[in-house]
Amino acid sequence: MPNGEQLTGPVTQCVSRINSVDGFLNAVDKVFQRICPIGRCELWYRGQNQPANPTGFNLTPSIARSGRNPLMEIIYLSKFKSYAIPSVQGLPSFPIPNGSDAYWHWLFMMQHYGVPTRLLDWSRDALTALFFALDGRGPNDAGKDAAVWILNPVRLNEAFSFHSFVNPGYIPNVNERIVNLYFGPNAEIPSNKKPAAVIGPLNNTHIVAQRGVFTLFPHDKEIKSLNLFSDASNYLVEICIAAESISLISEQLKRYGVTRFTLYPDITEVRNQIALEGEEEGQLPVAAPDTTQEIATQSVKINQGKPHFTGSAFNETGSSFLSVKSHE
Repeated sequence: MPNGEQLTGPVTQCVSRINSVDGFLNAVDKVFQRICPIGRCELWYRGQNQPANPTGFNLTPSIARSGRNPLMEIIYLSKFKSYAIPSVQGLPSFPIPNGSDAYWHWLFMMQHYGVPTRLLDWSRDALTALFFALDGRGPNDAGKDAAVWILNPVRLNEAFSFHSFVNPGYIPNVNERIVNLYFGPNAEIPSNKKPAAVIGPLNNTHIVAQRGVFTLFPHDKEIKSLNLFSDASNYLVEICIAAESISLISEQLKRYGVTRFTLYPDITEVRNQIALEGEEEGQLPVAAPDTTQEIATQSVKINQGKPHFTGSAFNETGSSFLSVKSHE
C-alpha cells in the first residue's frame, strides 16, 4: 500500500502472522510504510496475550472491562490514596506534587499497581511489546496466537487541537493544562469521545526501562475500544504471533537480552536473574521432580505473610506491561 495512504475502518484482525523475531521486525517495517506519512512518524507498541476477537482483547482500558463503570475512577482513586500512603512514602516518586499534577501522578501510580484506570500502556520499543505479548500467558491462552498492536500516536492525536502554535498530532505531557480540559475529572470539553496519546510521569523504574507511554481515554461512562473507532485503521495495526512459535520467539528474545530482569530493574527480579545465569553457565544441576516440588513448597512457606503488590484483584485480559505483574 502506498506510503501515507488513508485507510478507513475499525481494526479487528491481524495484517500478518509471524513465526520469529526476524519476521516480527520485518512486519514492523511494513507497518511503518502502511501508517506512516513520509518523514513524520513515531510508532508505539503494545503486547497482548491474544489477538482481538469477538469475546475480548480489544484495546479497552481496565476500568471499562468486565462491566465496570468508568466513572468509578474517583472511588478507586480515593481508596488507593487512603491505603497506599504508608507504602509510597519510601518511593522515589514521593512526595506527591500539588494541584492538578497530583491527580495525574496518583492515576499513573494506580495503573502501575494494577488498579483499574482509563489508561492503556504502550512502549516505544517493539521488542519490549513482543516480550509482553508472550509473557504471563495462562491456561486460557494455550494454543492461541498472541498479538502486538502498533500505533501511530501522531495520527491518533490529529483529532485534537491541543495548542494553536503546534502542528496537529502533538503528543502532550499529562501535566499540560490542555490535557485537563479534554481528559481531567472535570473536563471542559465533554464532547470528546476519543482517546489521545500522552506522555506520563516517569515515576517508577519500570516505566523508564520499558520506555512506557500511554493512551488516555475520556472521563466518560461510555468508553469505546481504541481499535473499534471508524478511522482506527488510519493509525493502528495488529500483528499476530503464531502460537506454535511462541517458545522459539521467547528463547530468541532471551538471547537478545530482552528479559524480565531488563524490563523490571529492581530487587524483585534479582533472584530469578541469578537462577537464570546459573542455569546458562552450567552451574546449577537439573533438579529431580521431587526436589523441585520441595523447593517450591519451601518458597511458598517462606513468602507467606509477606505483603506485596500484585494487582491480581483487577486482572484482565490483555497485557499491561507497566505494572508489577505483566498480565493485567
